[in-house]
Amino acid sequence: MDTLAVILMLGLFLLILVFIFSTALLTPLIGKRNLLFVIFLGFTVGAVGGAFLIAPVFDDIPAIANSLFSATSTGTDVVGINASTNINITDFITNTKKIDGVQSVQSNGITIKTDPMSDAWQSTFISRIPDQNSNVTSVTIPSNDTMVLVVKNGTDPQDVINGLQTWMMYVSGLNIKYSIVNITLNVQSSKLNQVISQLPQGDVVITDVSGSTEKNIQNINNMMPAKSDIILFCGLLGMVTGLAGMFIDSILNIFERVKKMISQLKR
Repeated sequence: MDTLAVILMLGLFLLILVFIFSTALLTPLIGKRNLLFVIFLGFTVGAVGGAFLIAPVFDDIPAIANSLFSATSTGTDVVGINASTNINITDFITNTKKIDGVQSVQSNGITIKTDPMSDAWQSTFISRIPDQNSNVTSVTIPSNDTMVLVVKNGTDPQDVINGLQTWMMYVSGLNIKYSIVNITLNVQSSKLNQVISQLPQGDVVITDVSGSTEKNIQNINNMMPAKSDIILFCGLLGMVTGLAGMFIDSILNIFERVKKMISQLKR
């Protein structure tokens, strides 16, 4: 929702309050006995206006704040990505480093799906893969067809996978079905949205975003009232507006009395 739409919706809600106030001004014609009618009208119209005009504006506040924080922040955000090796990981990392706003690209680990492994082969792979490739620092096998490799920073994950696939087939006859590389980007906060928009969305999955911008957005989300509370508040505001219009003469008289009292005290 753009700024013009927000202004328009807030203006329409103000017009609703003016309508409620104007209707309540007719109480000399409809009679003071219709107090309940004015209360009902004010609450109902205010709540409907809140639901269709104010609540959507609140829904867009996190997105607006995100744009604002991203444009003004001087910090760094961390973007976690899962990239399938169906694409050329080496080229992806190289091209991503060239995106304006990307400060660094790190490959943290590789998740590999294999043919089912026996307990004996699992033990063998855990102990021998780090020896077979010095860039692999550790291997865990959470299930008999899944292997998670932690690699050194700066390692080309494509080379690790290619070498491992050849070695596994040679020693065990087991195939690698597919693999996913876990990649971390350090991104300048002010260019976070621009960087994300330039990633090949169909080939990679953004798993998480953390840092100063995301923290601020989360704080705003935590402070945001529930939609039902917004609608209730708008209903109450409409009811108060109606009562103000109904008793405007009495309210003005009170102000006049207070004004006279203040004038007398100053003397």
